[in-house]
Amino acid sequence: MAWDPFQRGKTSIRAGYGIFHDRIFGQLLGLTRGNPPFQQVFFEPFFTPTSIGPAVSTLPPPASLTATPVVNNFGFNSAGILQGGILPFLVDPHLRLPYSQSWNFGIQHQLPGNMLIEANYVGSKANRLLRLVDGNPPQPALVAQLEAFCVPTNPANAPPLVPLGPCDQATLQFDNLWIGAETGTLPFQLNGHSGDAVNNNAFLHAEFFTGAASSIYHALQANITKRLSHGVALQAAYTWAHAIDDASDPLVPTAGNQEFPRDSFILAAERGNSDFDVRQRLVFNYMWDIPVGRGRGRLSDGLVGRIFEGWQLAGITTFSRGLPVDIFTNLDTAHTGEKQRPDFNSAGVPVPVSNPSTQTGPNLGFFPAPPFGRGGDLGRNRFRGPGINNWDMVLQKTIAISERVGFQFRTETYNLFNRVQFSQPGNLTSDPGTFGQSTAEVRRADETSGARQIQFGVKLQF
Repeated sequence: MAWDPFQRGKTSIRAGYGIFHDRIFGQLLGLTRGNPPFQQVFFEPFFTPTSIGPAVSTLPPPASLTATPVVNNFGFNSAGILQGGILPFLVDPHLRLPYSQSWNFGIQHQLPGNMLIEANYVGSKANRLLRLVDGNPPQPALVAQLEAFCVPTNPANAPPLVPLGPCDQATLQFDNLWIGAETGTLPFQLNGHSGDAVNNNAFLHAEFFTGAASSIYHALQANITKRLSHGVALQAAYTWAHAIDDASDPLVPTAGNQEFPRDSFILAAERGNSDFDVRQRLVFNYMWDIPVGRGRGRLSDGLVGRIFEGWQLAGITTFSRGLPVDIFTNLDTAHTGEKQRPDFNSAGVPVPVSNPSTQTGPNLGFFPAPPFGRGGDLGRNRFRGPGINNWDMVLQKTIAISERVGFQFRTETYNLFNRVQFSQPGNLTSDPGTFGQSTAEVRRADETSGARQIQFGVKLQF
């Protein structure tokens, strides 16, 4: 909808709404080709309880393949080598197309002097978005049994079982929840179960793609445009926005993040700032025909006018807030098989940092590890990395050799003020040397240095 309320052709009120359906990633079909019996991801190297076994390339192929109704799970063969498991790619059989609803409302108004101002509210809500969960996660009931056995509240009431190795809450982490019984760190039998915390220990995880994610986005978008007149053109665009979801990318997680949610049974706990959420961004682009030289208001005569004619300055300036940073420990305190987030203590005591000039993230002292038995209380993507302050400019001179031939000389400068554009800071509390530290810069799109670059160019126009 568009409406000119004053009937003068200078003001427009616009609004729109739409529903849009996406497609399913074709890559999912390719992933399923990696499942048995077509292919199989092989885990290597094999290992025994005390040593590393042979690499896959040195294992002889089987003489024959025979069908069996029994799924071979993790276990030691006669040579004492732990047999590998299966990592299948699964697709929800009831997967439906994702869809989004988008809406906007805005006002445009033309001002004197070739000026146009515009303000818009833009919103979007998406449902049934593709996300990845663990199709074979540790079962809460089995984890609770193992917790009671491994760390009994009263040793006299512990089940009459003796594990093959040490067993405490710290043991109930990561792969032990799948193959702890086979490696001797968990009991072989526990209340009639195999002793592991999963339903089927033939599968070390299972990448299960389902349409269970959702998102919402709200933004204020303001623009001002000055069309070229009197040798000046200008455009400025400001965006205040907030993107929220519970899974941002199902196939390529943001650097430092994990594929699986922290708990595949509690997906709501993953709802937070989107990995790509930029709260504020301001971008200018501008061009100025410098008013000196022949035909201009200043220095327009003789040799001086010839030298100073045809100069133009242009550029793009960007100011932006940083991207979110998700913070993790190296502990599976919730016994879900995944690294957990820490607790957040705003009253914590900051710890000394290795390099204050590159400390772009929060201080480690505010993030104690949660106790075993639960995940941390820190939400997803709570903190932010470094922002952007960048100036790219060009100064050029155009010389008219004749009516049909011209010569142009350009000086292009990227990152004019040579400000360091830091990459995201370290986000693992288990690495105090890099936590909160940006150890690299953001490179340019052509993969060259993000430091100031100056280049010259000439062009003959005919």
